[in-house]
This record gives sequence, C-alpha cells and structure tokens, in this order.
Amino acid sequence: MTTLALNNLWNYLQGLALSQSDREWLANNLLSTSTTEKATAEERKKRFLQMAGSWANSAEDEEYYQMMKHRNS
Repeated sequence: MTTLALNNLWNYLQGLALSQSDREWLANNLLSTSTTEKATAEERKKRFLQMAGSWANSAEDEEYYQMMKHRNS
C-alpha cells in the first residue's frame, strides 16, 4: 500500500466508533498477520478457495485461482 492509502485507512479507522473490545480485536488481528509464518503456496491456495465460495466448488476452480493469482501481471 502507498503512504496515501495507509493514511486514508488510518483516517477511516479513527472515524469509526469502536468499543475498547473492538479496538483490541482489531489490534490483535493486525498484529497477528504480521507475526505469523509465511504461508506455503498450497495453504494460500486453500484459503483463497475457501473465500471464493461457490467459485471454489466449480470445475474451473484451478483456472479461477490462477487467473486471480496472476491478475496484476
């Protein structure tokens, strides 16, 4: 993310009416992603297909995964 995008995200988060428990949840989740091990390619693919919902259940799931993986190249 660019600095501008991060600043916009920070401003958005500051504007939310979050309870103390919500803030703790957000902080823990932000920190946990930076401290976890790097996921293997198979783990990333598995997580992606879980989030893809009905796309993951189709016969074209591998094609869809590859398309999304390389969409910026």
